[in-house]
Amino acid sequence: MSQLLFHPDVTHEIKESYIWYQEMAAGLGDNFLAELEAAYQTILELPETWMKFTKDISGTPSKEH
Repeated sequence: MSQLLFHPDVTHEIKESYIWYQEMAAGLGDNFLAELEAAYQTILELPETWMKFTKDISGTPSKEH
């Protein structure tokens, strides 16, 4: 099964983004996390669909965040 690999700074960036979105509007941080989870799941289900950033790295842009 495929797995997603992230740069070590991603965890910190996600936490900071969550806090920022929650400060903008209650629940917005939760929406941000839900969108990330949906994107991760889509990438895992259809890994060949996404643009290649390098030979071994691909991804998808976020819709709202």
